[in-house]
Amino acid sequence: MTKLVHSQGGKIFDEYPLLEGVVTIGRSSENDIRVDDITVSGRHAMIEVKPSEYLDGVNDVYISDRQSTNGTMINGKYIKRKLFKHGDIAMIGQHEFALIDEASLGFEQTMVYIPDDD
Repeated sequence: MTKLVHSQGGKIFDEYPLLEGVVTIGRSSENDIRVDDITVSGRHAMIEVKPSEYLDGVNDVYISDRQSTNGTMINGKYIKRKLFKHGDIAMIGQHEFALIDEASLGFEQTMVYIPDDD
C-alpha cells in the first residue's frame, strides 16, 4: 500500500492511503487534505496516483505544485511536477509529507530504471 505521512517538526499528524486518482492539498476546505497554516496556499499541491507504464501492478505517484505562493519542494528542491518516490519528502509550507510505498520495498535489492520527469 502507498501512503502519505503528514508531519511537522517530527510530530506525525496523520497518514493518508493513496489510491488511484487525485488528492489535493491546501488550506482551503475544498481540499482532500486540509492544512491549516498561513504558509500553505488555498490550492497548494496535487498528488496523482496512476498505474505505472513500466511495472505491472505498481502505481506511479506524481506531485504537482498548483501555482502556490510559497512553492512545493521535494527533498529540498522546488518542483512544478515530479515523480514522487518511496522515501521522498515533500515540503508544503512548513509541513512535511513523506511518501511510503510498501510495494517498492521489494525493489531495494533490484535495479529498476524508471525515467524521471524533471
